[in-house]
Amino acid sequence: MDADFRREVTIRSLLKSKGYEFDAESQYWVREWSTNGGQETVLEVAVKTEDGEWNKLMMTPSGHVFYAEAIGEGIS
Repeated sequence: MDADFRREVTIRSLLKSKGYEFDAESQYWVREWSTNGGQETVLEVAVKTEDGEWNKLMMTPSGHVFYAEAIGEGIS
């Protein structure tokens, strides 16, 4: 198993263990956070960029991104 493949398997396993689910339509990993008794929700998205790096986005359910961070392998 080469190093890049092993890294991908490790990252995807970590995402699943932290409650992310893969959204096949959007091609990213996502988990939902809610507050105020479920009245407000935010999506936390982990997405792999074209250059192979990972970014974390916080966005509204309608798709408005209000936070972005390059995370490399530090997915939390």
